Amino acid sequence: MSAQTEDKKATKENSNSDNKELLLQLEKQVSVAVWIQFIGQILETYYLSKIMLIDEEVRSDANERQILLGAWIQTMGQFFEGIGVTGQVLTDDDALTLEAQEITNLGDWLQSLGTVLEANAGTQIIMEEKKKLIPTEYIP
Repeated sequence: MSAQTEDKKATKENSNSDNKELLLQLEKQVSVAVWIQFIGQILETYYLSKIMLIDEEVRSDANERQILLGAWIQTMGQFFEGIGVTGQVLTDDDALTLEAQEITNLGDWLQSLGTVLEANAGTQIIMEEKKKLIPTEYIP
C-alpha cells in the first residue's frame, strides 16, 4: 500500500508540475498575442492619422477627429496592457505581479474609453448621413 501511495503522490506532483509549465507557456503566449494586438492597433492609428493629414474634409470633421483621438487612446491602452501582461508573466514577486495587474487594468480602461469615443463619433456620423437621406420638407 505504501508504494502505491508514493506512486500516486509522485504522479500528482508530476501532473501539477506539468500544469504549472503549461500555464506559464499559455501566459507567455497571451503576452505575445497582446503585443501583436498592439502592433495592429498602432498600424490602424498610424493610417488613420495619415488619412487625417491628407483629407481636408476628414480633418475638418469633429467626429472624424474624435475617432482618431479614440484610436490613439486605445493604442495607449493596448501598450499599457502589453506592459502589464508581460510584467505578470515575467515576475514571481506578488507585489510586482499586483503592480503589473494594475497597469494591465489601466490599459483595459483606456482601451474602453477609446472605444466609447470612437463609437460615439461613429454614431454621430451615421445620424448625420441619415439626416441627409431624409427629405426635410414634405411637398404633396
